[in-house]
Amino acid sequence: MKYLFFCIAVCSGLHLKAQVPNGWSIFEQVEFGKKFFKSYGMFMPWPKSFDNIKQWEGKEVILSGYIIPTADAPGYSGLILSKFTYTQCFFCGKAGLASVAEVIMKKPMKDYKIDRPYVFKGKLKLNESDPDRLIFILEEAILADM
Repeated sequence: MKYLFFCIAVCSGLHLKAQVPNGWSIFEQVEFGKKFFKSYGMFMPWPKSFDNIKQWEGKEVILSGYIIPTADAPGYSGLILSKFTYTQCFFCGKAGLASVAEVIMKKPMKDYKIDRPYVFKGKLKLNESDPDRLIFILEEAILADM
């Protein structure tokens, strides 16, 4: 009986360690300010620092949310994922920059619905300098189970 209890305890602990963190809760730890971008000749909202989340860069995270259409973005092959529905997202509503992320898929996703939630798993990349990209990028992403 002791052996059975030990196996259950060890297996449960391994399961907890193997869980992938929620990216949105990581992103919410970032404080935003304004940064001047010479290429645009203006100040834009930008993270003051990534110091408190830098340890997550390159690590696997999970994001659940809604796909924002990017058909009008020439040359862009990724997805934009919002924590909130299309009408409440950063671009259309009043959500903040920590509620949207770029998702660069391992294999292109051919079909999606904007009103359906999706879950993606991939490696986190922090954008420290490019104003033409989002702050949080999920690379090598795959569609995960809900």
